[in-house]
Amino acid sequence: MKKTSVAFLALSALGSAAHAQSSVTLYGIVDAGILINNNVKGSHEYALSQASSSRWGIKGTEDLGGGLSAIFDLENGYTTGTGALSQGGLLFGRKAFVGLSSQEWGTVTAGRQYSVSNDLTSTFASGADWAASGLGYGTRASDVDNVDTSNRIQNSIKYVSPNYRGLQAGVLYSLGGQAGNFSQNSVVDAAVSYSNGPLNLGAGYTFVKDPYYATFGNQGNSSTPSSSAAGANDNINNKIFGGYASAGSQQIIVAGGSYALGPATIGLVYSNTQFQNLGSVNAVGAIAGPKYTGGTATFNSGEVNLKYQVNPALQLAGAYIYTHNSGADGLGSAKYNQFNLGATYTLSKRTSLYAIGFYETASGIDSTGKQAVADLYSSAYSANNHQLAGIFGITHRF
Repeated sequence: MKKTSVAFLALSALGSAAHAQSSVTLYGIVDAGILINNNVKGSHEYALSQASSSRWGIKGTEDLGGGLSAIFDLENGYTTGTGALSQGGLLFGRKAFVGLSSQEWGTVTAGRQYSVSNDLTSTFASGADWAASGLGYGTRASDVDNVDTSNRIQNSIKYVSPNYRGLQAGVLYSLGGQAGNFSQNSVVDAAVSYSNGPLNLGAGYTFVKDPYYATFGNQGNSSTPSSSAAGANDNINNKIFGGYASAGSQQIIVAGGSYALGPATIGLVYSNTQFQNLGSVNAVGAIAGPKYTGGTATFNSGEVNLKYQVNPALQLAGAYIYTHNSGADGLGSAKYNQFNLGATYTLSKRTSLYAIGFYETASGIDSTGKQAVADLYSSAYSANNHQLAGIFGITHRF
């Protein structure tokens, strides 16, 4: 009996030690706000919406010894007002990956995940930081540069290095999954960042083969153009760049930085986005527009923003964003100017109130070959060249 008791106690101790070395965490955000838009195809809109994307997730880690850990993260996105799934109805549309992590060698993960460009540059942009990332209203020209992660990258393998004296880098490759064509629908992504006290810098490069298809969106492994494939990626339905769905490739270069001066933080972002080899894809189901026969459409975008911590509870912020679409195939160019203003009041470590406003103007000829109209991302386009919107609400994190 005594030996049995000793053995039981030993096994219990081993079990407790193993449990202490592993963890699984449930986390999430619940956000709800009142949205007002002055011009949605000529009409006013009043709706329940969300500034931060509501989500819940499960993440875990297991200590494998020698400084190596197994990790995973499964994250679901949903709409608070209706309970509907976001990201095209995917169960874990925000994240779904598993991998290995080492403080000495870095982290390797596989699955559906954010690009390393987004990991290392998005915090410099107002739209991905405080200006309603859930809506996407605060992004540059319908998030043409994907800084606000309108598109996750799936079927991907990703490596992020350890942080060495403030320097960090990462690479990602998404396998298109098309038999007989290794590069079709594939994504290549790389980024680097540097942090030193109040100074933070980052830059990234992304190349997407056949961006009309779904490896860069919410549905994987589409092999032929179809209406369902078009619907998999909401970006294809906006007027700012939806007319370029026939592009054979997309290239994104983004760079940014921030500098903290006491309670104030100044941020800068520049991006260059090219829709290349236009006309090489039969974009069935895409937004109506000109039949491009070649060439490249280029978007250059710049942003300057400022955050100011008035006191421990109150933050005020503002941003100006300019985007120029140089056009393609001899069609005219378009210009977009956007202003974001926001205030966040923290009630506790997990709960805050917010009020955010957005104003966009447009001029020139857009991707559809028509007079450019304002088109705040995730909203239907305006009936004219300007659009004004605002949202105020509450965010709770758990």
